[in-house]
Amino acid sequence: MDKLQLRFLFLILFLTLPHLVKSQFRLNLESGAAFSQYNDVRVPNGEANAGTLFSLHDDFSPQPTAFFRVEMSYLIKGRHTVELTAAPLQIVYQDAQLGEIDFAETTFSGEGIDGAYQFNTYRASYRYRVVDNDKWKIDMGATVLARDARIALTQGDKEAEDTDLGFVPLLSFNLNYSPKEKLSLVLKGDALVGPVGRAEDIFAGIYYPVWKEGLQLKAGYRLIEGGADVDQVYNFAYIHFASLGLVYDFPSD
Repeated sequence: MDKLQLRFLFLILFLTLPHLVKSQFRLNLESGAAFSQYNDVRVPNGEANAGTLFSLHDDFSPQPTAFFRVEMSYLIKGRHTVELTAAPLQIVYQDAQLGEIDFAETTFSGEGIDGAYQFNTYRASYRYRVVDNDKWKIDMGATVLARDARIALTQGDKEAEDTDLGFVPLLSFNLNYSPKEKLSLVLKGDALVGPVGRAEDIFAGIYYPVWKEGLQLKAGYRLIEGGADVDQVYNFAYIHFASLGLVYDFPSD
């Protein structure tokens, strides 16, 4: 399945799901600013022909980055949650401070070397509610993540890139604590550690009702961290997000 087919599949699911499940449907919109803490790259990463190990964060100038993500979920019989997520992310890095970089079998040297980091993810999740009372709701489950990743360097007309389209299984969790009637504290994410890499996408914040019944303000902090150490590529990144959004629970029938 190529990138266009994958995006088309998720678009169809996103457009049709609300009409099928609107009685227990939740729409979650989130946006804000993204900041990289580190983003280390080497392509290729094999012992015989390894490229230059460099940092997109430390050796370039990261540019201001906004992000946007959409989550749509359906709660079945108060216990089962099925969720779809689209979370695109692209960060631009400018003006490399290194004199020479070997990347993807291409040598860049001198001034005017710019970088780009793309990590678009599309997810399907299932979680089961293991705790459900007045204060606590705890859901546990799994996620299948489809990643559309790209790292690129450019210098004038010269360009080199490393791309990756693949699928990753992750553990999924959602903890919701309500110390007061209207306030909810939320810890939600997908994560897994493997032999050649790891991945974490975790949100910590609050939900608070606003304006009309079923609508909540969402605010907090998100992190995405992880990467892989394989022959093709070495890349580990840590991205912080200042998040603000809206959550709307459609009325039940």
